[in-house]
Amino acid sequence: MARKIKLPKEGIFVGSGVYPTDTDTLLCTMIGHYTWQAQSFGPIEILDKIVEDNQGNLAQVWGIARGFSPKNRSEWFYALDEIGIDIPAPDWENYKNLVVEEYQTVFDEHKDRFGAGYVRFIREARKRGIYTALIYTNSNPQWIPQLSEVGGDYYLGYDFGERYNIGLDDARSILKEMGTLKLGALADRLLKRVREHVNERHQQGWGFVMATSSNFHLDYEVLGGAEMPVVEDFAFPSLNFASAFSRGLYRQHDLPLWGSHLAHEHYSWLPNSNSHRWDQLRAGMYLKYMAGSKMIINESGNWFVEHTLAPDSPKFEVPQTTRKAFGVIGWGAAHEIMKTNPAALKPYLEEARPYFGMLNYDSPVCRKYREIISDFWDFVKANGTPEGQPETTIALVKGNYDFCSSRYNHNYAIGGLGDIAEENPSWYEDTPERGWVIANEVFFPLKPVMAPYKNLSISGTPFGQVDVVSFAKDHITAEFLNKHYKAILFTGWNTCSEKQYGILKEYVYNGGTLFISTPQLSTNETRNFAYNADELVNGGDFSELCGVKVLGKGDRFYWATAPIGEEKLFKFPRRFGIIASRIANVEITDPELEVLAIDDEIERPLIVHHRYGKGHTYFLNSWAYPGAFE
Repeated sequence: MARKIKLPKEGIFVGSGVYPTDTDTLLCTMIGHYTWQAQSFGPIEILDKIVEDNQGNLAQVWGIARGFSPKNRSEWFYALDEIGIDIPAPDWENYKNLVVEEYQTVFDEHKDRFGAGYVRFIREARKRGIYTALIYTNSNPQWIPQLSEVGGDYYLGYDFGERYNIGLDDARSILKEMGTLKLGALADRLLKRVREHVNERHQQGWGFVMATSSNFHLDYEVLGGAEMPVVEDFAFPSLNFASAFSRGLYRQHDLPLWGSHLAHEHYSWLPNSNSHRWDQLRAGMYLKYMAGSKMIINESGNWFVEHTLAPDSPKFEVPQTTRKAFGVIGWGAAHEIMKTNPAALKPYLEEARPYFGMLNYDSPVCRKYREIISDFWDFVKANGTPEGQPETTIALVKGNYDFCSSRYNHNYAIGGLGDIAEENPSWYEDTPERGWVIANEVFFPLKPVMAPYKNLSISGTPFGQVDVVSFAKDHITAEFLNKHYKAILFTGWNTCSEKQYGILKEYVYNGGTLFISTPQLSTNETRNFAYNADELVNGGDFSELCGVKVLGKGDRFYWATAPIGEEKLFKFPRRFGIIASRIANVEITDPELEVLAIDDEIERPLIVHHRYGKGHTYFLNSWAYPGAFE
């Protein structure tokens, strides 16, 4: 049983990011993200703004300083002013206080205070009735226990963010050791890294550990010990799809809560001048609220403008000479210039300053973000938040060792292993991953509600709320599945096992309904689409679960249709094709097997319905994954 979290009286945590940054600070020098920072509020001032501007009850403190200024480090991390040391704001007239190195001796002398700023922030936040969550943070060990001591219920824990991915070095190492790249070996290495970090943070006293990213391997991060999935929405596509994934993990692992990290400012893509952009943000907050999220964090946008992925971002009003210069010299070189010759950069700052009113707290964009957050928070305060989670009776299955991305792209490689995929194209996203495309089109259709712009995020739910459950490392039970879901549908890649096969049998026998296909009952873990029959679980004998024995790979077929006299799924002469994929050769072992679809040439069974115990299995008799039928 997982530790529980005490929800506030409103029943939900609503908040936004708080960043360590100073005005007149060089923020970034990438061509796409260049800018000077225009934010002048310190962290305590932002706490006051949260209260004054009705921005919810939560502050998410970032442990990554925005820009080079040493004041970022002192105020946020060391709280040196508490011991009488004041580090002034950047002084461009006299070229002082511009880079951390100017005060490195001071930081070194007081390195034991690294983390004191978090404790102070949590204390001050609690005084104002504001909860605190930390992301990307580190601390000297002496301060870590004080986070919970000072914050009590007002301290929610630590988020490791976008920290973990499958590594190319891991893949190369596995290839060298094993002679072939196996998904299970990649999973074990990923889990090992996550567990080591989570265990360390728990032992140090950081409290609950959260995970925020748009990765679709969040299930492995939860399996590795992360207790709160907080998906990076809008970067992760369909918000309802992300909710289904988070909610399924919440139920499956008995987690304290699941949340949403709204990266709307960056990944809305829509123009600031278009009303749909703001409709999208508003709808996103309500969709998460209705889906059962108990933590909604607006990543950015309400304190200063950060995005450049909208065609009319106000950052583009800043003269492009800055962008050109910084893009040429690069981040590292800019840092050196800041240290050795800041006068060379001052003209760019002076050129940018007149535009700060379009980028800072008082800008139209930031005011609009605060208005929408405030309206949502008023709604929550007036209406409360429903307890628990919405009812779901269907779950999409994310199979064992499914390491695809959250949005299908044939240029993506499994686990991000692009170099591996160039050598072995089966590691590119392909037929297995297109199964998720079908599932999303059915259960989370993205209708053109943003026209003329493309809708990437706001879906419908024509079958109601649907969960996504994970069979990662087969860490799931039939008891759990039968308790929560009338039907489960396998969608993408799955590496089956004898244990998993037993779980599926028990689930169906006890009354569940299962949809699955031949390759999803394969034990293959090398991304071999030309798998052999001897790789099928239980020797290909699926008599109990599916009512058939799979004998081997069959011929390609082109059209599918209804069998003569059986029109339960659709009526003849409706045909589906050209499919151009292989069927499996099977022996029917259930004399009462219902054949629901056949190939249009010699009537081989393509979709069959088998009764087992109290339940049902719908079996797709295809040698290819369901994605082949997109």
